[in-house]
Amino acid sequence: MKKIIAMVLCLVLVFSLAGCGNNDQSSDTHDANYEEGYTAGYEVGYNDGKQQMAENKKYFAQFSGSFTASVEQLLPDYFALPGKTIAVVHFFQDKPFLLRFQEDMTGKLVEGTVYVFEFKTFEVELPADEENPDISDYMYSIDVTNYRVAEDSELGLDSITPTVEIISK
Repeated sequence: MKKIIAMVLCLVLVFSLAGCGNNDQSSDTHDANYEEGYTAGYEVGYNDGKQQMAENKKYFAQFSGSFTASVEQLLPDYFALPGKTIAVVHFFQDKPFLLRFQEDMTGKLVEGTVYVFEFKTFEVELPADEENPDISDYMYSIDVTNYRVAEDSELGLDSITPTVEIISK
């Protein structure tokens, strides 16, 4: 019985290795139809790209207004430039981001408090694949001009969000 099982296993091994045999076609030989189709496709793509470049417009996002955010943490002075403050803030139920202030406000801001931050209007160029810009992605462009403690009507789902306008040039 053991000899029969050994013979069957040997045959299975031989036939499984036969599937790995050498193929007569080599990857070095090229098919003329393939080359012609590849060249035609490349030229169409190239011409399409030139047409897209001619019609290419740049898109910008213009952020303005104010927003409600919670101050999670004030970073120590050695993280910021002298005379400036950096705070870790976040929108309601959103990821935290860094907010840079043009002056030293470490004594005025309180960690764990929700504020309404006003900022200068700014414009950033958008990548071609971005349709819905988020202000936290452009945190280094935010220049806070004023802030105040948020009122109860400005918390949670009623939070103030910045105005975003998409401009093409």
